[in-house]
Amino acid sequence: MYAHFVFRAFDTNSSGTISFRDILMTLSVLLRGSDRDRLKWAFKLYDLNGDGQISKNEMVSIITSIYDLLGKTSASERIAQAHADSVFQKLDLNRDGRITLEEFLQGCLQDSTIADSLKLFMSS
Repeated sequence: MYAHFVFRAFDTNSSGTISFRDILMTLSVLLRGSDRDRLKWAFKLYDLNGDGQISKNEMVSIITSIYDLLGKTSASERIAQAHADSVFQKLDLNRDGRITLEEFLQGCLQDSTIADSLKLFMSS
């Protein structure tokens, strides 16, 4: 499932295929883009229905798919829900049950763990 989500995020024009241009554009953002650019791409990955906000259900779906990818399927739904609750506690700044792009950017850039991991990714 995670591969499906990543595929959708790579498919920059929503054509159902990934072109060489899509790959180049995405890799350019991920490897050479600013922190904001990379976070915008991550937001697109998490915004499964493309409505411009991340719901708790979308967050749970992504986190569950990551746990499944890692082979941690036992109790992954419960753990994913707890993880999503934790993320929402940090990023849903106005507490409306949805994370907008601006909340996502602001919350991630102000979180030292996330900011440090972005710097680590940039040096790779």
